[in-house]
Amino acid sequence: MIELFSYQFVWVALFVSFLVSICSGVIGSMIVANKNVFVAGGVAHSAFGGVGLALFCGFSTMLGALCFGVAMAIFLAYAFLYQRERLDAYVGASWAFGMAIGVILIDLSPGYNSDISSYLFGSILAVGTDEMIAMAAFDIFLIIFVRLYYYEILGLFYDSEFCQTKGLNVNVWISVVFVLIAIGVVLSMSVAGLILVLAILSIPAYIANLFSHSLGSMMFISWLISLIFMWAGFFIAYYFNISIGACIVVLLALGMFSAMLIYKMTRRFL
Repeated sequence: MIELFSYQFVWVALFVSFLVSICSGVIGSMIVANKNVFVAGGVAHSAFGGVGLALFCGFSTMLGALCFGVAMAIFLAYAFLYQRERLDAYVGASWAFGMAIGVILIDLSPGYNSDISSYLFGSILAVGTDEMIAMAAFDIFLIIFVRLYYYEILGLFYDSEFCQTKGLNVNVWISVVFVLIAIGVVLSMSVAGLILVLAILSIPAYIANLFSHSLGSMMFISWLISLIFMWAGFFIAYYFNISIGACIVVLLALGMFSAMLIYKMTRRFL
């Protein structure tokens, strides 16, 4: 196992995991705290339409997914603010539309014969330099953003009506959060693909939520959990020659069930 660290791709994979874990810690906590996991799933799957559009038109798939995901996030933010009783229907429709239009455009793409499984399930070993730079830049922005506007974010998630009475433009802030979630989801898709990305973003935050008493501690614990499980999943997947993204998600799911059991036992006996 020691000789594994002599390979460059191992260090690249570990670094990418570190970058994604930061996004998972912050964005995942936002998703769980704001109870928008289903919305994040809709954004992730609708972003596949951007992948299809990019392949059809011949430009970057990440750029296509980002544009499609952000546009869908703005649409869902509007639905969340003004037609919340129909939000589930809008999410379901955007979910199906994005997947369907993505498949159609990929089928129509000239000269494209590749399997779409790489976009559905991702590959941490196939992340390029441009994607790593984008992840690093977004992580830095997230850390600065949360540091500057922590109390606004906290109030938005836990008492938005009070924040509105204090002059905070809740509609704008909700839209900003939805856009950040969309960007985080799309950038994390390179590791797990759109099928599994929601688990990588939400499960660490769910676990952290059981053992934290503030949004800040939830983000930190979520980052740590995500990093540990992603590194563990990488080495286990490499050893058994199985899918890295799927292995990470299985470990996270087992970790969540274990954490819930430990939490219930400690609550009962302490």
